[in-house]
Amino acid sequence: MKLINKLSIVVSVYNEEAVLDKFYETILPILEGIDSDYELIFVNDGSRDASPAILDRLAMDSKKVKVIHFSRNYGHEAAMIAGIDYSSGDRKSTRLNSSHL
Repeated sequence: MKLINKLSIVVSVYNEEAVLDKFYETILPILEGIDSDYELIFVNDGSRDASPAILDRLAMDSKKVKVIHFSRNYGHEAAMIAGIDYSSGDRKSTRLNSSHL
């Protein structure tokens, strides 16, 4: 019996171009190793670097990656709330920020 049918991971992003690919490469094998479906939701909080393009590429490469783009920086809390609202999993992890890598 699965304890979690679908896990939603919400990640706020603000000018994280230097770490996004590494973050994804690190978290992907962990998510693939769990016995549940998952979605990885990145919320771009108005980044002015290459973060939006990197996130769009990740979403194009995997249907499990979803991206929300804010038009400007609204802050970490607003980004996390938007990600939670958009998520479809029965369990959610919301303490992630890609700069923690």
